[in-house]
Amino acid sequence: MLLSTIFDFFQRSPSGETNTLFLSLQTLLLGVGTPATRWFLEGYQMVLRGLKTVSGPFQVMTGTGPILVLPNNYANEVRNNPHLSFNRFFDKDFFVKYPGFEAYKTGYQDGTFIQEVVRTKLTQSLGLVTNDLVDEMTASAHDLIGDYKEFKTVTLKEVISLMVARLSSRVFLGKNLARNDRWLHIAMHYTHDSYSAAAELRQWPFFLRPFVYWFLPLCHKLRQEVKDADALIMPEVNRRKEAVLKAQASGEKPPRTSDTIGWMFEISRGRDVNYVYGQLFLSFAAIHTTTETITGCVLDISSYPEIVQPLREEIINVIGEHGWAKTSLYKLKLMDSFMKESQRRHYMGMTSIHRHADKDVKLSDGHVIKKGSRMCVTADPFIDPKVYPEPEKYDVYRFLNLRSQPGQENAHQFVTTSPQHMLFGHGTHACPGRFFASNEMKIALCHLILKYDWKLCDGQTERPKNIQVDAGFLTDPTVKVMVRRREAEIDLDVGIAEE
Repeated sequence: MLLSTIFDFFQRSPSGETNTLFLSLQTLLLGVGTPATRWFLEGYQMVLRGLKTVSGPFQVMTGTGPILVLPNNYANEVRNNPHLSFNRFFDKDFFVKYPGFEAYKTGYQDGTFIQEVVRTKLTQSLGLVTNDLVDEMTASAHDLIGDYKEFKTVTLKEVISLMVARLSSRVFLGKNLARNDRWLHIAMHYTHDSYSAAAELRQWPFFLRPFVYWFLPLCHKLRQEVKDADALIMPEVNRRKEAVLKAQASGEKPPRTSDTIGWMFEISRGRDVNYVYGQLFLSFAAIHTTTETITGCVLDISSYPEIVQPLREEIINVIGEHGWAKTSLYKLKLMDSFMKESQRRHYMGMTSIHRHADKDVKLSDGHVIKKGSRMCVTADPFIDPKVYPEPEKYDVYRFLNLRSQPGQENAHQFVTTSPQHMLFGHGTHACPGRFFASNEMKIALCHLILKYDWKLCDGQTERPKNIQVDAGFLTDPTVKVMVRRREAEIDLDVGIAEE
């Protein structure tokens, strides 16, 4: 899943030309030396200092209390420990008992319902949703980028975020809501707004939070988004329920569904399920990481033009011969390596495997993780030359070459987790949606690479730097690139199922 404390917390200056870090009024009043502010500004450096200073576990103070940081060599030891809870780690971060944050309660506290929907329905139906994703990507590229033959300037992350919201919503909610402007606004902004609202609440002393919560504009906005989401989603949910119940009453087979509304109904098995909260959590889980990865990949092809032609040739060969067959996306092995290297070189987070200790856990070397403490594991192998030779070098073939070694075919795929690559987590709670995300990203990148030329804006010679937030990094939401339509060598839009 996503890192617990990374959020897109930037706003335009009045001139619209530069970005300034938003420091809330209470941060200024309480001082920049508060734990929340220090972690927000220096989390990455704090983790690095700990690794250089201490040979074993160490503790850092964050905005929601202390977290025990374990060096990466503990990853395999703790990843599946049943007494280390993934869900309970996020209780403090997301204020799950406050109105507006209900999606996080559904995702992190209410059993494993959402994970079961993703694991047993979405992941098992990847072939069924491919045509919908291709269809939506075709429409999104046309609507959001256009067919201009001359280079034009676009704000990259803004375009990619809306594109990913449409792609994910097409599978989660169906075609109509995937193109509903209000829903897309909610899907894109709920994650940002909830992270920002939670971050703002963390700046206040814990005893004041239940009071100030009702007066913070971001919290009010969050409650309104949940209310509006309910008004959009529940009519469709009720329509589906009625169709199923009607079919069952007449002894007929219920209509077949290939989106998460239907799958949630099937998995619920009569349980009281809040579909709105579930959909908001799915959007939170799906849109952020996918947007970051695709944005990073487009920045890479804009900055390293020499990698574009090999990627295009692979797309032409694979999709040109097999179309959007079930195995086609797996055969895009250079694309897979490209995506994984982009994540490695411009990693989003310095920590992973976030857990809450439900009881004392004694590690093999004698260290004890005390009951009630929160912990994480460092993801520093991304930059370790002993793990990845020349880690500062961007090598689009890195993981393709690793997969070519005997016995390593499956060890270095984009969706494969290991202590060396934990963007999707590692172990029992590794992100169950990563297989869908991988397919979604590959479909999007096929269109973006084959249909368009990309380049940095005039005067730029290097890839725009990512922005540090907490112990991680985000692509800059204000970065602009240049894009123009090109004639694709093959028709990526073929094979779309008729509706």
